[in-house]
Amino acid sequence: MVSGDGEMPETEDNSASGEVYKGERPQFRVVQTEYNSKLGKTLFKDVGAMWRGTSKSGNEFYTLKIGKLRLLVFPNDR
Repeated sequence: MVSGDGEMPETEDNSASGEVYKGERPQFRVVQTEYNSKLGKTLFKDVGAMWRGTSKSGNEFYTLKIGKLRLLVFPNDR
C-alpha cells in the first residue's frame, strides 16, 4: 500500500505479499521509499513487518517478514 503520509494501513495488509497479518499488530514496519516526481514528494511503501517475541528460556527475539521471507532477529549482546 503506498501512502504519502507514511502511516501504516489500518487493515495491516502487507502489500509485498498480499498477506494480511493475523493476530498481534507488528511492533515495527519495514518500508521502501519511492520518489513520485508527479507529486514532488517521497512516498513510503510497506514491504514487511517485525514482531517481538520471547523464547521459552525468556530471551527476546524478533520475527522479520518481508514478502515470503521470514527471518529471526536477535539483539547483539556481545
